[in-house]
Amino acid sequence: MDKSGKYLLNFKGYNFERSLVKMNIVENMDDQEIRDDDVFIVTYPKSGTVWAQHILSLIYFEGHRNNTENIETIDRAPFFEYNNHNLDFAKIPSPRIFSSHLPYYLVPKGLKNKKAKILYIYRNPKDVLTSYFHYSSWMVYLEAADTIENFMKSFLEGRVVGSCWFDHIRGWYEHRHDFNIMFLSYEEMKKVR
Repeated sequence: MDKSGKYLLNFKGYNFERSLVKMNIVENMDDQEIRDDDVFIVTYPKSGTVWAQHILSLIYFEGHRNNTENIETIDRAPFFEYNNHNLDFAKIPSPRIFSSHLPYYLVPKGLKNKKAKILYIYRNPKDVLTSYFHYSSWMVYLEAADTIENFMKSFLEGRVVGSCWFDHIRGWYEHRHDFNIMFLSYEEMKKVR
């Protein structure tokens, strides 16, 4: 494990948000239970994760008809590697929805052997960069860049949470036949709404 600074924690070549990542989960991902009916929303940061969490929550939880309306979206579709609210994933009833920014090579082995569904959402890198730049300016747990040019340099070099956008997309795309996976662009989602 590489200690990459105040804001980033590098584990096996991937940058996590240091203050939020649950290393006990990340280091033991292969031990996490993966069910056949699990659904994973996988994205590079700032690519439509929250929007997908809302949409899938409405679909899977019948528009909140089953008493989920008082549960925060982050708890209905928690981040697998961050688990911000320390949920006991084993106690979440099926079907479970998880969100993740993990690159392909860090995916739990159990996910590769199951029939779980993966929705991979990608977004135009220019829009990701712009959104990420503004987001990092007001989030205290991310390093703010003074200019978009400086942020772009960090982004292109993979010195941000999520590491290199190009590697993330390529890793998942090259293994698209290994899973029950659907690739969907953020821009396509905007057209469909």
